Amino acid sequence: MKINKNSGFTLIELVVVIVILAVLAVVALPRFISYQRDAHLARADTAFASFENAVQLYHSKWFTEGEPTGVVGYATGDIYPTSTGYPLTLRDNVANQKPVDKLEGNDCLDLWRSLLTTDLTVAQHTVGEPVYNHDDDIVSWYTGDQCYYYYTKGFNAGERLPILYYNPVSGEFTKKTDKPYE
Repeated sequence: MKINKNSGFTLIELVVVIVILAVLAVVALPRFISYQRDAHLARADTAFASFENAVQLYHSKWFTEGEPTGVVGYATGDIYPTSTGYPLTLRDNVANQKPVDKLEGNDCLDLWRSLLTTDLTVAQHTVGEPVYNHDDDIVSWYTGDQCYYYYTKGFNAGERLPILYYNPVSGEFTKKTDKPYE
């Protein structure tokens, strides 16, 4: 008589392995998602810190050059300062007789692109369009005296975003995580 010995897994062994894998997935998936979120937050912090440093370097250059009212040759563009020496615009305010301390149009977007050389993509926010609808890493917006930079990469609609506020008159920065102004 020949004994047929099966080699393989029994149904119970397969079920036990599947249960163990499911438990590991339940434990590991939130940690993996958390790592992705942490990576996006760290990238936002780095980008915002780079922008702050670029603004401070610009202000230092403005100060060491004797506080000029015209262009301070810095970075990739002719950037015009506010009356307090912080970068404001690429527009020639002096020649156009416009207020020196007021943001307009693409000023915030232009400042980011001129002060930083980075692989992050930046877009101008459009009124009526959700900030979250952009494929860009950062979305810029402004009010009369302040730039807003929203880090949107890796965030879904309704989530709180890392935001950098920049006031070109005072040179002050505020970082926070909040829902965007729309």
